[in-house]
Formats: sequence, structure tokens, C-alpha cells
Amino acid sequence: MRRRHELLVSPSCCLIGLVLLLLALSARAQRQAQTGPSEVAALNTIFSRWGLRASTAWNISGEPCSGAAINETAMDSDNEFNPAINCVCSYNISTVCHITRLRVYALDVVGQIPAELLNLTYLTVLDLSQNYLTGSLPAFLGKLTRLQYLSLSINALTGVLPSELGNLKNLISLGVSTNKFVGPLPEVVENLTKLEQLYIDSCGLSGELPSSFSKLKNLKSLWASDNGFTGKIPDYIGSLSNLQDLRLHGNNFDGPIPASFSNLINLTNLRIGDLTGELSSLAFVVNMTSLYTLDLRNSRISDNLASVDFSKFVNLNYLDLSFNSITGKVTPNLLNLNPLEFLFLGSNNLSGILPDMISPSLTTIDLSYNMLSGRYPSWVNMNNLHVNLVWNNFGIDNSNNSILPSGLNCLQRDTPCFDSPSYSSFAVDSGGSRPIRGSDNSIYEPDDASLPVASYYVTNSTRWGVSNIGRFMDSSNGSYIIYTSRRFTNTLDSELFQTARMSPSSLRYYGIGLKNGMYSVVLQFAEIFFPDDQTWKSMGKRIFNIYIQGDLKETDFDIKKQTNGKSYTAVQRQYTVEVTNNFIDIHLFWAGKGTCCIPDQGFYGPSISALSVSSYDGNGEGDPGSQRNSTTSRTGLVVGVVVCVAILGFLALAGAFVWRQKRRRLEVEMEELFSIVGRPNVFSYGEIKSAADSFSDSNILGRGGYGPVYKARQT
Repeated sequence: MRRRHELLVSPSCCLIGLVLLLLALSARAQRQAQTGPSEVAALNTIFSRWGLRASTAWNISGEPCSGAAINETAMDSDNEFNPAINCVCSYNISTVCHITRLRVYALDVVGQIPAELLNLTYLTVLDLSQNYLTGSLPAFLGKLTRLQYLSLSINALTGVLPSELGNLKNLISLGVSTNKFVGPLPEVVENLTKLEQLYIDSCGLSGELPSSFSKLKNLKSLWASDNGFTGKIPDYIGSLSNLQDLRLHGNNFDGPIPASFSNLINLTNLRIGDLTGELSSLAFVVNMTSLYTLDLRNSRISDNLASVDFSKFVNLNYLDLSFNSITGKVTPNLLNLNPLEFLFLGSNNLSGILPDMISPSLTTIDLSYNMLSGRYPSWVNMNNLHVNLVWNNFGIDNSNNSILPSGLNCLQRDTPCFDSPSYSSFAVDSGGSRPIRGSDNSIYEPDDASLPVASYYVTNSTRWGVSNIGRFMDSSNGSYIIYTSRRFTNTLDSELFQTARMSPSSLRYYGIGLKNGMYSVVLQFAEIFFPDDQTWKSMGKRIFNIYIQGDLKETDFDIKKQTNGKSYTAVQRQYTVEVTNNFIDIHLFWAGKGTCCIPDQGFYGPSISALSVSSYDGNGEGDPGSQRNSTTSRTGLVVGVVVCVAILGFLALAGAFVWRQKRRRLEVEMEELFSIVGRPNVFSYGEIKSAADSFSDSNILGRGGYGPVYKARQT
């Protein structure tokens, strides 16, 4: 009888075997996963057109989707991984990889957006920001419908925004800031209903914001500053209740600020400014108690400061209500608000006396250009506190002198420094550290005082002063004095232009104790921070207004535009103004226009290299400074002209004498020659014509280079 053998296998062994088999198959599939050939070709072509080489973290010449490219966190955690791609290799049972993210960031790529990009159809993230891409924004980008994040900010793209962008319905973030686009924001933006971030600041758009914008209910961040948007600020923005960060300054919007903005209670950052038209109140702000930054500078607000109970704004760190028409008193609950750090209330109509106590969190207080009065509070000289109280009505007496900041008594509305005018000129090298004699023979005094945030300076001679207001947005260490070692070839005063004073809001220079009369004001500028090459840093724009004695002299003044786009080139502006109260005020004012963040956060606003002010009277009486130098210069000029004329006259006489002597010598020599050989016969034209028979053809002897030769007979 045959014996039957049976093989018994436990269920646990089967399970282990199955797992091992799946792992083996998965590992094999992973080893075989490859990038689609069309994507490889497209990537190589794009990099070739842009002159890029792949990072050492991955191999573009072999299998692109390998190494760091399949590490989900490498692109975000490693800044050196640039240019960079990220791949997903789970397609077709993990045998196919697709490129889902492409980053070419801040590499100064020059050229257009290549059509091969269309072959990367699986892209969800495309970051081409901070390069020098030119040409129009191609419509084919609208076919990359998987895109969720698209950043083209800080390039040199031109033309209109294509309506095909409306096809990118999965977009969460769109950035086209700082480009050279024209035209309006397309209506099709309404299709981007998933959009949470929209950055269109400084990109050149104009016209009214489309009503379809109201459909972007998920929007959290909207940056639309520094464009040419016109019309009323749309009321529907108040319905975008998820907004947390809203920036609308530096446009051509008309007021008032819509009352519907009171619905934006989730805002943490609100910046509106530079409005025209109707006045606004502060009522819409009352419920925005989540605000960290509130900037309503230059927004035509007319209201009482007490209309808002700022004690409820427990997160407020930055408050700017300057350059409005706000009235009332500076209340204790505002000055004692924690964690308020920066407070700008300058250029309003505030009155009364200041509270005796302030919050220890305050580092900056600007109350300049108001109607405040009384004694200076003791806190004006606190350490680590920047205070500007210029142009108020504070009383000055002996009890006040002990805490009076130096020179402030000369910058009040009714100042004793005006009583004895003794100057008719002054000159300043902004940012300079030593006196410089200019080509006009004026002595340019140094101006290197540290003037951050809210501060002022008056020279020991009380001849001139300077006041600075403002904090650079989103920058903790913005520079107020800038330098360059470059030489300037279009001026005799190159050194004057190697430094400049910069301000994020308002920069004023004052001439104090000037004699009344007509003056020449010369302002000197140069752009020394934005290059003029084909790099993303060249896209920076600096735009500001110029006022002298309160009169607007220049609107949207752009230093580089004055030089046809050239940097490191001197620019001069000269104005004639009248001094009637022994005081001159030169005001450079930022009206919200220009880029904010090139080359870093906090490089915008007015900038000036040097200035000079001189009387047209020119007698220099009582003026110990540069007017005397100017008089000396004119005396030297007169002496120089007289000497030059005398020398030229002597040379002319000497030349005439030599010429006459030579002529006489030649005449004597000719007489001696004629006495030996006799004088030559000289015939008139009539005699020659008669002798040649009126130049008859029968008398032609031949022809030469000058015509026929005739035979003539003398009778």
C-alpha cells in the first residue's frame, strides 16, 4: 500500500511570504520607475535655453527624477537645491515618474518663458520668481491646469495678463508682482475660486478692479499696492471676510474707505493710503481688534482720535495714521497700549498736552506737525525711545530746558531762532561724514547723524536741520544712509553722490534763520541701490514727491527715469523759491509708490545725495559760510577773465607784428629779384581774350586736365 505524503503550511507563513513578495515587486517597480521622455526632453531644453545647470543633488543628464528630486522635503528645506524639481513616481503601478514641482528662483535667468514648459503637464508648483524673464506671459500657461502655486514675481514680463489664466481653477497662490504688465486685471479672475493668496503689487496693472473679484471668497492675502488702479475702492472687498492681509496703498483710488470694511474682522495687516476724493472716518476700524498692523497713512481721514477705543486692540504693534486730518487729544489709553511699539500720528490736527506716562513697549512716537502744546513730558528723553515732536506749539521756559531735546526749540511753529536772520545759504552732503568743497565752491556740510524711525537733527550753529519719519515695512534693520564706492562720470562732484539719505515716509531739510528773499534751491540725486543691468535687482523702483515751502514741485519723481534707466548717474533739480519767514522747508514725501522689497525688504521711499540753498541777492553780508565762498569764487572768476583777455590781446598784437615784418621782408626780396630778371609781363583778361581770337576753336593747341590750351598773339 502506497503511503501519501502531505505538506502542511501554516497561515502565518503564507502571510509573511505574500508581504515579502509584494515588497520585492514594489522594490523592483521602484527601481524601474522612470520620468516620461517628453518631460525629460522639455526639462533639458528649458535649462539649455536659460543656460542653467542642475544642482549636484540630482542628475539632469541621466534620470531627472532621482536623488533629491524624489525627496518631498528637499526643495523646501535646502536653498542650495536650486534650480530644482520634485517628482512623484507613483504613476502606473510606480513605474512612471512625473515632474510636479519646478523652481528656478533668483538665478537672474534672462530670456522668455519657453514653450517646452507646456510638456510639464503634471506641475502643481511653478516658481520662476526673481529672474529677468522678458516678453509676454504666454497663454499656454492656462493649460497647466494642475497648478496650485504659480509665482512669476520680480521679472521683466510685459503685455497684458492673458485671460487663459482663468483656466487655472486649482490655483491657491498667484504671484505676478513687480513686472511691466499693462491693462486691467482680467475678469476671468472670478474662476480662481480656490485662490487664497494674490500678489499683484508693483506689476503695472491699471483701471478699476473687476466686480468679478467679489467671488474670491477664500482670499486671505491681497497685495495690490503701487499700481494704476482707479475709481472707488470697491465696496465688495468688505465681503471677502477671510482676508487677513490687505494692501491697497500707492494707487489712484478715490475715497472714502467703504463702510463694508468693518466686516473684515479677521484682518491682521491692513494698509490703505494715498487716496483722493471724499474724506473717510475711522468708524470701519472699530471692530478690527485682531489687527497687528494698521497703516492708514495719507488716506484723507477726518475724525477724532477718540472715536476708536484702541485699548481693545490687544495685538496692535504698528499704528500709522499720519498725514490725515485727525483731531482731538493724544489719549493715555493709546500711549499706554501694550504691545504697541510703533506709533505715527504726525501731520494731523491733534492738540492739547501729552500724557505723563507711556507704555514700556513703545519704541517710536511721531507727533510732528500737529498743534500740541504745554510742556515736554519727561519721557521724551527716555533711552531706546525715538520721538519726533517737530513743528508743534510746545512752550519753552527754564523749567523745560533740562529735558528739552537739542535743537527742538528751533523747529517749533513759533521759534526764537527766526528772530535774527544771519544766513543766506547752506549746503548739505546727505549721508556724508566730512565737509566737501563742491565744484560751485560751496562747502557741503556732513549729514551722517543717525536718524531712524522718528527723529531729527539740528546743527550746532542752528543753520540747518533735518527730520526723518517712518519705518521700513517688514524690515527690522532698514538702512537710512546708503553708500557706494562707484565713481560718477557725469559730474565734477562724484564724492557727493557716493552717499545718500533715505526715508521710508517723510524726509525734510530745513534752512533756519535765513534772510528773506529769493533763493535758488539745488537738489542732487543718484540711484545707487538699483543696478541698470539685466538682473532682478534692476527691477527696483524708487518714486516720491518733492515739496518746497509746501508747494508741490515734482509728482512721482523717479531718479532712474530722469537718466533713461541708468543707475550711478547724477541728477540735478533746481528751483526758485521765496523765503518770507526766515525759514525754508524742503520735503521729500513717499506717496506709496515704488517697489517695497528690492533688493531686500525696506528699500524704497525718497533718497537724496546733496542739496544747496543760496540767495539770489549774493551780497553775503553777515553770512560766514558758503555764501562767502561763493563771493570769493565770483571775484576769482572776474580776475581770471581779465587776465585771460590781457594775454589774448598781447598774443594778437605780437602775431600782427610778426606778420607785418614777414610781409616787408618778402617785398624787399621781390624788388631785388625784379631788378635782376626784370618784372614779368602781366595781362588783363580782355587782352588775353583778344589775343586768342575770343578763344576760337582754330586757336586750340591741345587739351589738358584743366581744359583746352589756346594760342594767343600779342600785337
